[in-house]
Amino acid sequence: MAINHELRQLRLARGMTQEQAAERLGVTRQALSSYETGRTRPDLDTLLRLAEVYGTDLEGILYGQEPARRALGQVRRTALILLVLLVGLQVLSSALLWSANTFFPAPEGRITTEVRVLLTARWRLTGAWETVDGVILTAALVGGILLLALLAGGKCRLPLRPKLLYMTALTCGLLLAAMPFALTDPIFAPINYFFTPIRVIVRSLLLFLLHLGIDWAQRRRDRPII
Repeated sequence: MAINHELRQLRLARGMTQEQAAERLGVTRQALSSYETGRTRPDLDTLLRLAEVYGTDLEGILYGQEPARRALGQVRRTALILLVLLVGLQVLSSALLWSANTFFPAPEGRITTEVRVLLTARWRLTGAWETVDGVILTAALVGGILLLALLAGGKCRLPLRPKLLYMTALTCGLLLAAMPFALTDPIFAPINYFFTPIRVIVRSLLLFLLHLGIDWAQRRRDRPII
C-alpha cells in the first residue's frame, strides 16, 4: 500500500479527523490532505512526526500497520454480531410473550382439563420468554464489556460519530423489534415488552460513557507536550 494510503489508514485507526491530526502535527489541514491524497510527499522529518502522532514508527508508515487494521476490523465485527444477536433475541422474546397472551390467555373460573392444558402451554411460553430475556441481558453485558475492552486496548480508535450511530442503531433496533408485539398484545401493557430493551439501552449507555472517559484519558496521555 502506498504511503499516502497508509497515512490515511493510520489516522482513521487512531480515531482522528484531519483537523485534529494536522493540529497535533503542526501543519494545515490542506497540507495533511495533500499527503493523504498523494499530491505531495512528506519529508523524513514530517514522517517521523507523523509516526509520533499516530503512535507508530517509521516502518509502520512505510510498510503499513496491519495490527491496527485487524483490531479495527475485530471491533466492527464484534459490534455487528452483538447488534444482530440482541435484536434477534428481542424479536424472539417479544414473540414468545405475545403468543402466550394471544393464543393461551389465562381463563377465569374453575380449572378443567382443557384449562389445565392451556395453562401448561402458557407457562411454557412465559418461561421461555423469561429465559430469553435473561440471555438478552447477559449477552448485552458481556458483549458491551468485550467491545469496551477491545476499544480500550489502544490498538485502534474510532471517531465519535460511528460510536453514536451504533448506539442509535442499537436503541432503535431493540425498540422496533418489540414495538409490533407491544402494540397488538391483547393483555399486557407495552411496558412489559419495553422493560428489557430499556435496561439493555441504559447499561449500554453507561458502558459507552465509561468508554468516552477512558478514550479522553488516553488522548490526554498521548498528547505531545509542547
